[in-house]
Amino acid sequence: MNEIDRGAELWDRIWSKNQITSDYSIRYLDFMRGIEQSLPARSTVCEAGCGTGQTLQIFSPRHRTIGLDISANALCIAKNNCDTPLQGDIFQIPIRSETCDLVYNSGVIEHFPYPANVRALSEMARITRRGGQIIVIVPNTLCLWYKLGKEVAYRFNRFEFGYEEDYSPGRLKRTFEEAGINVTGCFGLQATPVLATNEREFIPFPIRRKLARIERFLPFKEYYSYAVGIVGCKE
Repeated sequence: MNEIDRGAELWDRIWSKNQITSDYSIRYLDFMRGIEQSLPARSTVCEAGCGTGQTLQIFSPRHRTIGLDISANALCIAKNNCDTPLQGDIFQIPIRSETCDLVYNSGVIEHFPYPANVRALSEMARITRRGGQIIVIVPNTLCLWYKLGKEVAYRFNRFEFGYEEDYSPGRLKRTFEEAGINVTGCFGLQATPVLATNEREFIPFPIRRKLARIERFLPFKEYYSYAVGIVGCKE
């Protein structure tokens, strides 16, 4: 079994489980709603590593949406959230060059060692139109409670997301630049400790939803949040 097949098997297992709306998902969905509102109507949007396509559901009413994923289980759900579900890997995206106005993902690039991470970003840029946006979000190695939780999961053999590399804001920015993408912004998501994961909820969703609003007032979140993201532009 090659690396791509092993990756498909891993994510098939993960996406076959029932999922809770995590704290990160609350922040991520809010962020993507803002991105959606900034796009001209009828833009073409691709999530390269879409999982269940939860965020594509935000874009689908006004835009043409494409969900790419290696997992057949994920795409069984994503087909209800996007116009065009595609099974394939991020290194050979089956989309013509300069087709999309926005290409994005969250929790994807960190699973590839160098230089495969740069190749993935370059492929995302290939299918993006000139002037279009590329957005990538990864776990933030500068987040202390994330690092602690991950170390505990490793020690008890509970980390289920396979190979994963560390990213700081600086490393993610350099990866964009090496892929030839102009960096226009950096941001952080989920600056507060975890109150719910995809599998366990410690505080009910309505309360967590209200607590998430506090984060809009916190400065420099990219240096301590759970996730760091870069917004790039194809010139």
